[in-house]
Amino acid sequence: MRRTLRTSLLAVPAAFGLAVATSTSANAHYVYYADLIWSNADSSRCLMSRSETSHGSGGGYFRGDASSQAEISALPTDCILNWERNTRHLAEQYAIMKWYVDANGDGSWLTCYRTDQWYFNNEPASVLRLISSNVPAGGECGAGYYGLYNFANMVDSGSWVGTALMWSGSHLLPDNSLAPAPPAPPTPEWVEPNGVADFTEVPAKFQVADKFGAPLVGPDGKPVEVNLIPEAPNSSNGTATGGERHVETLDNGAVVEVVTPELERVTR
Repeated sequence: MRRTLRTSLLAVPAAFGLAVATSTSANAHYVYYADLIWSNADSSRCLMSRSETSHGSGGGYFRGDASSQAEISALPTDCILNWERNTRHLAEQYAIMKWYVDANGDGSWLTCYRTDQWYFNNEPASVLRLISSNVPAGGECGAGYYGLYNFANMVDSGSWVGTALMWSGSHLLPDNSLAPAPPAPPTPEWVEPNGVADFTEVPAKFQVADKFGAPLVGPDGKPVEVNLIPEAPNSSNGTATGGERHVETLDNGAVVEVVTPELERVTR
């Protein structure tokens, strides 16, 4: 069961709620979607995924959250309270996508980089957050539009739940407010209005981008393709110790474990 909590295509920090800006605004801004992707039968326990792309300090900043929430009343209605989870009960990974337009004007989303495995929380926490903030000024795959596919998972009653592909929206990188922006790419056709992808429509394979943002060609002369949908987390495809880590406590009491994951470029 999934219930929409909040959807935002383009948001900027503001004193009163959210404001809309263009992707070349001189002000700091980001694009993101955030939504509940799983809840139990009575909505007393749930999982939220957030997928965000920003220009950060000028080049690029990517963030994915897996947030565990709960409702502890006898008659649960809104699953909004922080629910701290045991070690290795939250899992995250993501894929950085790059928009490519060929000589005929046809565009497609290519895989630029992705995390090398699932990342688990190493401390009791209600939020596991992955952040890649050291993207070169020209972008990992050249200048242009980028987006993020985020995958969040959580253990509930001994089983992993919540697998979903959450789209961030597209953002032009690097940010150059003085230059005219190229036309913004369309939202992938398999992404629903709340940012969650319909797995029945997601392509089985995505083409891979080279360092210039064009389709990577393999030794056989064909474009390299990869399946972005990960297997469920398990002890052999994830880590609770990898990446640079620290723990933060937010004003609302949420304990957040922040991880800088290792990224890999797909080459075959």
